[in-house]
Amino acid sequence: MDGTRRRFNGAALALALVIGAAACSSRSGTSSAPVGYNGRSVAHVVQPGENLYRIAKYYGVSIDRLMQANGILDPRQLHVGQTIVIPGARASALASSFVPLRGGQFADRRFDWPVSGGLVSSGFGVRDGVKHDGIDIASPAGTPVRAAAGGSVIYSGQLRGYGNVVIIRHDEHYVTVYAHNRENLVTEGSAVSEGQVIAEIGTTGHSTGPNLHFEVRRDNVAYDPLEYLPAREAVSPSYASTGGS
Repeated sequence: MDGTRRRFNGAALALALVIGAAACSSRSGTSSAPVGYNGRSVAHVVQPGENLYRIAKYYGVSIDRLMQANGILDPRQLHVGQTIVIPGARASALASSFVPLRGGQFADRRFDWPVSGGLVSSGFGVRDGVKHDGIDIASPAGTPVRAAAGGSVIYSGQLRGYGNVVIIRHDEHYVTVYAHNRENLVTEGSAVSEGQVIAEIGTTGHSTGPNLHFEVRRDNVAYDPLEYLPAREAVSPSYASTGGS
């Protein structure tokens, strides 16, 4: 049991070190914009054959700034399909750039909605110059949060910005992240089934109201959860401005 727990903790720690640096930002207090941000910021989806040098040269920024803004410790960590923030991109590059809201490269995989009802109050992409690695689903405090698919719990605890968070590992190198919970109802090492209640919606961490911050990651790269979830009328297509992180 101790050995199994150490393996789960090790996997969770590796993920936590990455997502902890990209936690949802509070909309009050000190600005959380990337270092060197000057009001011109875009998101860039890494394409085959690209590296940090080529991306930095195109946007007219330094490699160091790119690495610092995106929490990249090793340039070799860059993956095709990964979305990175470009702080202070030059105007000529901005003219042909855009901020993507839908980035799911592996959208043939499907997950179920983690909350029944609710409203998508904040979308995936760049928000206030900072990457938002998931979607926020606003719903009353105490609303059950359910596993989007079957898997194993690799982390149940607290992370900076995320508050109470549950991380579930699935097949095909996927994980899902459930944050801002009022209470986590599962423990590390637990097997969970799709639809099982794993937490309750809350306001822990950096949150402006009761909501679930939900992420879909593959090989630790975040993709737009809406690309993996079935369409439903309860989702606001314009992303309401309340109840977000």
